[in-house]
Amino acid sequence: MDTITSLNQSINNVSLIIDSSRQVTKEILEKFKRNRNIEGSAYYILIILYGILIIFGTIGNCLVVIAVVRKSNMRTVRNLFIVNLAVSDLLLCIVTMPLTLIEILTKYWPLGDYGHLCKMIGTLQAISIFVSTISITSIALDRYQVIVYPTRENLQYMGAFVVIVFIWSFALFLASPMIIFKKLVNHSINLHMHGIDSVSYCIEDWPIDHGRAIYSAFTLFVQYLLPIVIVSIVYLQINNKLNNRIPTTINVTRRNKRRSHRMRRTNCLLTSIAVIFAISWLPLNIFNLYSDVYLEKEALTQDLLVMYAVCHMMGMSSACSNPVLYGWLNENFKKEFREILHLDGACNRGNNERNVVNAKYSCNYTNPNKCGSKNTNAFDTGFTDNAMSVDLSGITK
Repeated sequence: MDTITSLNQSINNVSLIIDSSRQVTKEILEKFKRNRNIEGSAYYILIILYGILIIFGTIGNCLVVIAVVRKSNMRTVRNLFIVNLAVSDLLLCIVTMPLTLIEILTKYWPLGDYGHLCKMIGTLQAISIFVSTISITSIALDRYQVIVYPTRENLQYMGAFVVIVFIWSFALFLASPMIIFKKLVNHSINLHMHGIDSVSYCIEDWPIDHGRAIYSAFTLFVQYLLPIVIVSIVYLQINNKLNNRIPTTINVTRRNKRRSHRMRRTNCLLTSIAVIFAISWLPLNIFNLYSDVYLEKEALTQDLLVMYAVCHMMGMSSACSNPVLYGWLNENFKKEFREILHLDGACNRGNNERNVVNAKYSCNYTNPNKCGSKNTNAFDTGFTDNAMSVDLSGITK
């Protein structure tokens, strides 16, 4: 999961420089005093790009959590899985992304002589990524159960909590090599006059050859290949079920038009979830596997570090896209978001003004004696139309 830390042991090891030469050049000394692995404009561009992802991802996932917590009618079994995904994505935003950025930008461990912190950070990074991808798979399987087999007993709250506990426990098991093999290596150097007493590297010390590559291949299968196959098959089955459920005719009624519109939107949503998941995580998994197999003992150049950062940001962008796919495209969540952000006030005022104008026009120019009945009928008709919908609760709730 963490390519940079596994390769730091081979990048500009200060102890080797000191042992091989008594004369430390001013340029080398300045580089290690600044503790920079990336130079030039790329340093600031990476900080800005990661900052944008962190801010948008944090805001989006916080909105998802708040929307469910603040109202009892939003605390459904379906939404518990979405909240679990939002929590794991929050970990990606506030833990994984900032710490990975630090590892990319720095030559050596900048967070002090704390070995347990090295282990904890690596483990949290791995857990948050595993929980996020497993949660996406769980959401797909839950919706498959609701849509394809609607007559079967649905998952209840206790069952949902058991599944969520299993997700986190399984993610901890998958990330356990980070606890076992991650360690902080210290190198003492005699540069007290320059303010550098020692440097540290947070590395993975595997007991077998190519251990890191084996673990990368395993995580590629569990974290990417298996979830994308399951999600694709499940959503394809859901799409087929919905297509068979909704009849299509040439002369469709207004209700059927609404159903057809929701059907197209649902198909687009399901396809987007699978495609975005595949595109987001593919570059990072390929880069990790390639670097662990072919670059295990080679130093990373700045170009490779920047390439890794781009691949990592693509994977982390799922933390920003998930709130959109599972939140903003869901009518219930969208309504809650607008209330939380106080966006409904202006829209409601505009709609009320248009309704008043339309009502006055209807009373004055059509049938003044039936104004009340017209308004009532309009309300009843609108209410009935909104209530009539295809059974897509497994998709939108």
